Amino acid sequence: MKLQLAPMAALMLAVGSMVPASSHAAGSPGSTTDCVPVRLGPNLVHQRCTVARTLADGTVFTSVYWIDQNGQWYLPAD
Repeated sequence: MKLQLAPMAALMLAVGSMVPASSHAAGSPGSTTDCVPVRLGPNLVHQRCTVARTLADGTVFTSVYWIDQNGQWYLPAD
């Protein structure tokens, strides 16, 4: 059984290396989320997250939300 597992593992690694790392091309429908830490005080760090949603027709919508030090999501005060 061990002799069969080694060639199978090598085959899976070879096949996996042929597949592109990301199949999500720029401009294709879907969404991406980017979060960056923001220091609000000496021991207070929140995250500012931006979500970009791309529709099939190419329209892009962006929205922003924040995550506090306890992991709670909140919307920015306007």
